[in-house]
Amino acid sequence: MNKNFKNCIMLCILVSLFLMIAGCSSASPVQSDFEHIDPGYTNSYYFDVFTPASKDSPRNGIIELQSYDDDIYFQIENAGQERELAIQIFIDCRLTPIIIDNVEYETFLIDSKEILSETYSFKLAKPLDTSKNHSMLAILIAGSDIYTNQVEFEMTNQYSIALDHVLMFGEDLPMAQSDYGYEEVGLVTEYQSAGLLLNTDIENNSRAIPEREIIVHPEEEFSLQYQVGGYQDCDEVAVIITVGLEQAKINNQDYILCKVREGELIHGTAGLKAPAEAGEYEIMGWVIKNPFDTDKTEYFPLDAAYRFTLTVK
Repeated sequence: MNKNFKNCIMLCILVSLFLMIAGCSSASPVQSDFEHIDPGYTNSYYFDVFTPASKDSPRNGIIELQSYDDDIYFQIENAGQERELAIQIFIDCRLTPIIIDNVEYETFLIDSKEILSETYSFKLAKPLDTSKNHSMLAILIAGSDIYTNQVEFEMTNQYSIALDHVLMFGEDLPMAQSDYGYEEVGLVTEYQSAGLLLNTDIENNSRAIPEREIIVHPEEEFSLQYQVGGYQDCDEVAVIITVGLEQAKINNQDYILCKVREGELIHGTAGLKAPAEAGEYEIMGWVIKNPFDTDKTEYFPLDAAYRFTLTVK
């Protein structure tokens, strides 16, 4: 079977199983005209990104454009319950505004009914250097208006579908590279895992799931432990963190870049600063494997960290 075709099938299976934090519903099957969600799934969602040229082709992680402001499309399907959906686009690991229906958004919010199947057209709002190709991360967040400290169901890292792409302006063009150095990290030897974990255990570097809530003062600096890696086919990873759907500075950078050897799980400290305004903010994070590599053929949703609430008061 063709590798890209098999990857596409696996993606459809995975995203239909990526349920919102509340878990599975026992309601009657949804009857709709969904293209990708099986009518038997009563609580699931789907996300896809493409151009007019690639719409009917197997996904290979490449978005080909002639100009930075060419049309790109994303398709969303939602089944089983009402929920807020948030769409964010990161270019070269930085949150980037997009234009939909002549309105600029850093985060595009959709108040979805129990049944939704829609395709949206968007453009990048800011020019890019088209003498280089760029990475483009597209993220769908489900339940973006939920605060973990206010709910009782089990904490989860399956609240999003994050898809990594190459934004390609020319097949022979170089890939834009990071201007950051690698973080100083330690090696986790007590256990093995893969993905991204954030918690407050700076001293012991444990693998504990974070508390539902941490409390800080306005503009207070605080630290999180991160554990990341565990991948067999990866040389470096980038970590991005959002606080209240805004990209957070990590160690005074927009993202952090870590060198990893095959299969290694590493740990480090992420220094952040609380927002100035009192309130509740959901902390979320994602890891991007080989973020500035042109090979995006492993087209699967990226690993996310457990989300939890930052209360500023």
